[in-house]
Amino acid sequence: MVVNVIIGWVLPWLVGSFFIRKDKFVFLHIGPFASVIAFIFDEIGHHMRWWSITPAGAGILAFIPYNLGVFPVISCLLLYTVRRSSVNPWLLIPLFSTGKTMFELSLVLAGKVTYDRGWNIGWTYVSYVLACSLCYGWYRCFWSRGINQGN
Repeated sequence: MVVNVIIGWVLPWLVGSFFIRKDKFVFLHIGPFASVIAFIFDEIGHHMRWWSITPAGAGILAFIPYNLGVFPVISCLLLYTVRRSSVNPWLLIPLFSTGKTMFELSLVLAGKVTYDRGWNIGWTYVSYVLACSLCYGWYRCFWSRGINQGN
């Protein structure tokens, strides 16, 4: 579980803390939403027994460092990039989803995550595209109402 905390929470927030100072709006409005999305997806996947994470006995608790760390940080970095870049968000979403998928693939290869019942890295990518798209949609809700300040 200590490895999960270091890889899934400590390291991502060390990187994310640099960007918090640059764009508080994204981290305050997107981070919590991205965590909720991660918790929902992981709960569904765990319940359906599509995947599991070590330590196996911890159940859904083993997902907490990732759901509060790497997943919201990467989603925040996506929206930070959307706000600061002229690149089309619909090109950035697959790019960041690929990054998340490669991160998870490294966990699969390291034996931290195992797939079952037909789940594979392709479905993981699809789930990350959906999660990133939902975060972008959440951001657009704020943006369309003029609530996009906050640096």
